[in-house]
Amino acid sequence: MIKNYFATTLRSLIRQRTYLVINLAGLAVGIAAFIMIMIFVAHEKSFDQNITQRDRMYRVVEIQNVPGVGSQQAAVTMGPLAQELKNAFPQVKETVRIMPAFQFRSVRNGNKIFRESNMFFTDPSIIDMFSIRLLKGNPKTAIREPHTILLSKKIAEKYFGTVDRAYNSILMLDNVPYKVDAIMEDQPDECHLRFDILASMSSVEGTPDFKWMKEWGSNSMITYVLLDNKEHKKEVEAGLPAFIKAKIFAEEDAWEEMEMYLQPVNDIYLRSQHIKFQMVSKSGDSRIVLVFIVIAILILLIACVNYINISLARSVKRAREVGIRKVLGADRMSLFYRYISESFIITLIAILFSIGLLELLLPGLNNILGTSFVLDFTAPVFIGGLLALLIVISLISGAYPALYLSRFQPITVLKGDLRVQGKSGYLSKILMVFQFACSIGLIFSILMINDQIRFIQNKDLGIDYTNSVFVYFGQDDYKKLDVVKSTLLENPAIRKVSGSSYYNGVSSSQALVYVDSAEKVQLAMRYGFVDEDFFDAMGVKIVQGRNFDKTIQSDSGYAVIFNQNAMDKLGWKDINGRRMHSSLSDDSTKMVEVIGVINDYNYFSLKSAIEPAAYYYIPQNFRGVTIKYSSQISREDIEGYIQSVWADLFPQTPVQLVFSEESVADNYKSDYKVRSLFVYFAIISLFLSCLGLYGLTALLIEQKTKTIGIRKVLGSPVYLIIYNLVKEYLILVLLSGVIAIPLAVMFMNRFLSDFPYHVSIRVFNILAAIMVVIIIASMTVVVKAGKIAGSNALESLKYE
Repeated sequence: MIKNYFATTLRSLIRQRTYLVINLAGLAVGIAAFIMIMIFVAHEKSFDQNITQRDRMYRVVEIQNVPGVGSQQAAVTMGPLAQELKNAFPQVKETVRIMPAFQFRSVRNGNKIFRESNMFFTDPSIIDMFSIRLLKGNPKTAIREPHTILLSKKIAEKYFGTVDRAYNSILMLDNVPYKVDAIMEDQPDECHLRFDILASMSSVEGTPDFKWMKEWGSNSMITYVLLDNKEHKKEVEAGLPAFIKAKIFAEEDAWEEMEMYLQPVNDIYLRSQHIKFQMVSKSGDSRIVLVFIVIAILILLIACVNYINISLARSVKRAREVGIRKVLGADRMSLFYRYISESFIITLIAILFSIGLLELLLPGLNNILGTSFVLDFTAPVFIGGLLALLIVISLISGAYPALYLSRFQPITVLKGDLRVQGKSGYLSKILMVFQFACSIGLIFSILMINDQIRFIQNKDLGIDYTNSVFVYFGQDDYKKLDVVKSTLLENPAIRKVSGSSYYNGVSSSQALVYVDSAEKVQLAMRYGFVDEDFFDAMGVKIVQGRNFDKTIQSDSGYAVIFNQNAMDKLGWKDINGRRMHSSLSDDSTKMVEVIGVINDYNYFSLKSAIEPAAYYYIPQNFRGVTIKYSSQISREDIEGYIQSVWADLFPQTPVQLVFSEESVADNYKSDYKVRSLFVYFAIISLFLSCLGLYGLTALLIEQKTKTIGIRKVLGSPVYLIIYNLVKEYLILVLLSGVIAIPLAVMFMNRFLSDFPYHVSIRVFNILAAIMVVIIIASMTVVVKAGKIAGSNALESLKYE
């Protein structure tokens, strides 16, 4: 019997080639889009799977209530925290601290010298907690002794050629020798924190430069805890307020208000957008993942809707077939099985075509996302997923048409009453409204995202990052700042050179400032370290007072420039006689003079509001130089020139350049990706909706063929006939807009709320989204209706 179902189904499909092509195209494109999105979702959810104890591991996060800034969250913590948590809570089985090794400007073995970015100081417990597999070395003794390091396989081979040569060898970090104590397997790409070089925490702990590690007033490292049971998380968090009060609030320099909680390691990659200060190598967004899961489901449903609509459209032609089969003895269930087998075969062929489409489309998806996805046809998950899709889509697409067709009454259809009406007619229109609502919502979202991206690209940041490059110093290279400036400025293409903490003028440090006033005002400020040329070079205006002057001795460390935001938060109108306590000096009684005020500028991305900032002229805190160059010189030429200068002046310092405009653009990479993906999936949604519209048009027009012929005989012009057919769809599109726009506006308001500076919802975008769908829908209907309306009236009257 099954063989008979398949044989008759194949013959029927071959006879209806147009129907077959439309259904195959819709399902294949929908399935391909669905699989592409689910590949992306699976990738986003695969992070940190290499950590075997991840279900019991947590990152400590602080909720800081900061004067002048408000509530902010930080996943960087104090030096004593890890050990004190272990002492205070029996549920804490193990802890580990990880601290960036920013002070190392170069890594060297012989003539191989590079600057490495994934370098950290850490405790030896990291090996067990992060499930590090050692290729060489003893996990019980590795990185316990001072000046020992653990290298990844990639780094070991980079500097020593082989793992065997690297083991027990010496690697120079700046000018300090470190023994290669162990070598680990390279981490997978899917991890929230990537490390290539791990140095023992004992190398710096207790040394004069790191005495702050024993104090509670500095947040500079990540703290992870491993609990004995994940069910004990709430118990530990319930005890944190008393712990904080006893350990941290007792310190004189502690902030007065603070909370802590434990963030599951499984949540770090996707659910950390609310955390302001953190150290991660990669981050995702659970909200974006959820949005694309919804889009994937909608696209798949749209593809299934197409099948239903087109099947209902064909039911007019197939009604007599059903009647004859029933007269010949076929019961309803046998007819149901026959038509559901047709859905199964079409879905199976569509899945095969979708795999071919995926092979063509995956390179484009990889290019957008910066990934390297491939189809693994041997993976059980992939095969199981395809089988699940085959069953689900076959049932969703074929069940209703099969039930609908199989219930036709022979006497009715054989008498010629072939209209498809009632609940089925309404269902087709409801499904079409659903399709166009999805398309309108996606198009509106695309227009709003484009507006936001254009706003970001064109907004005046208060600083000019064009034709600017930052070059890192090596250890003590700041001492040659004047030589660097004079040498670089010999090239007429270089306009300005200034020492700074980074290309944006600020550092990663934020601390409380105590203002010298009767009220003893406290304000948290972002620190910046710049010389006298930075503001002029970057187009930052001084709105009060003066700039730094290196000829004035007190300007070095004992003068400060505020941004306007700091003045506003302090409630100051001018800087006359204003002073503050220096938090950069061991002597807290020393005062610094506020000598100037600059205009506010966005030193971070537009996703962060401008906060109070204090700028100092302290050369030893300059991490490099910011170079402003002429637009007449190419990037390659300026890069080559800088490298040649560095090779002459600093032969032991690897050159590392950061082009400011590129770095600023990197802040919005995820938004560009979202826009690109929205565009692609909106096009797919529109394509599928038009296929569905074609099916519904065929359904209604085939019922009205004789009516169209009569109208033509009575003198009705073709355009009027087409208009009467099109207006029904315009009503459907407008209804789709009424449903889609409120939901899309709500979604976009939430998306835009991530940006302190953003555009407003525009009525133009609402109307444009609806008009695009109206135009495309009208053109689709006109193509079908025009063919019937323009045909010979006699042929139309002979129909049926």
